Amino acid sequence: MPDLTRRVSAFRKSDWLRAGVLCILVLLTSTARPSVLVAVPFLLLVGTNAFRGYAISGATLIAIIIVMVGPYDSMWYLERGWALLLGGCFFGLSIARPKMKISDRALEAVFGALVLGTILMTLMSGAWNIVDWVISDRVRATVAQVIALGGSEGLAPALITALYQTADVQILIFPALTALASMSALLLSWWLFIFFSGRSEEAFGPVKDFRFNDHLIWMLVVGLFLLFTRWSEPLQRLGSNAVVFIGALCAVRGAAVIVFITGGFSFLGYAMTLLGLVIVPPVILGGAVLIGIADIYLDFRKRLEQLAAR
Repeated sequence: MPDLTRRVSAFRKSDWLRAGVLCILVLLTSTARPSVLVAVPFLLLVGTNAFRGYAISGATLIAIIIVMVGPYDSMWYLERGWALLLGGCFFGLSIARPKMKISDRALEAVFGALVLGTILMTLMSGAWNIVDWVISDRVRATVAQVIALGGSEGLAPALITALYQTADVQILIFPALTALASMSALLLSWWLFIFFSGRSEEAFGPVKDFRFNDHLIWMLVVGLFLLFTRWSEPLQRLGSNAVVFIGALCAVRGAAVIVFITGGFSFLGYAMTLLGLVIVPPVILGGAVLIGIADIYLDFRKRLEQLAAR
C-alpha cells in the first residue's frame, strides 16, 4: 500500500481537519444514512473515470456494499433515490463547470436535487405525505431505540420528554437538515474521490474564502416572513426550513470572515469554539449568523484587502 501511504502524507493537516468536520456535520444533520449520501456521489465520480490501484478499488467496493446492503424498506429506496438525484446533479456540474468552486458546486447540486425532487413529488399524487411519514417514522423509531438502550426506567422523565421534543423539531425541519447534510456529504465524497484517485489538486478551497450567492439572502427574508405571518402550517414549515438552511450557510460565512480576520485558528482556538458551542450554542451560532449576514452587505474581506493594499 505504498501509494496510499504517500497520499496520506501528502494531504495537509487542514484537509484532514475539514474532512473530519464535514463527517461530523453529516452525522449530526442527516435523517438518512450518512454513509449512503457519501457513497452514491463517490461511485458516480469514480464510475466515470478509469482508475487503477488497490486503494481506489477497495474504496469502490466498500461504497458498493454500503449502497446495496440494508433492509429493503421504504426508507432504503427513499434515501438512495435522493442520493442518486444529488450525486447526478453534482456529477453534471462537475462535467459542465469544472472550474466552479467546490462549495458552490455542492450548493447548486443540492438546489438542483431539491428542484428535481419537488417536480417528481408534484407529478406523483401523495408523494410528499409518504416521504414525510417515512422520515417521521425513522426519527421516532431512532429516539425509541435510544431510550430503550438507556433503559426507560433509568432515564429521567424530563430527558425522555426532551428527546421526543427534539425529534419533533427534527421532523419539522428535516428538509433543511437533509440539504445541509447533503452539501456536507458531497464535499466529503469529493474529498474521498481526490484522495483515492491520487489527484494532485486541492480537495477544498481555503475556509476563509467561503461565500455564496448574495441573492440567497432573499430566501432568508421570505422564510422569516412566512414563519412569522403564520398564514398556514405548510407555509410556516416552508419558512422555517428556509431560515434554518440559509441561516446555517450564513453561520459558515461568518466563521469564514472570522478565520480571514484572525488568520486561522490554533488548536486552542478550535477547543474554545467547541466549548462555546457546547455551553452557549445560541450565542456562538447567532454571532456567526449575524456576521455572515453583515458580510453579504458590507463584504468585510474585500474592504480589509483594500485597506491592506493602501
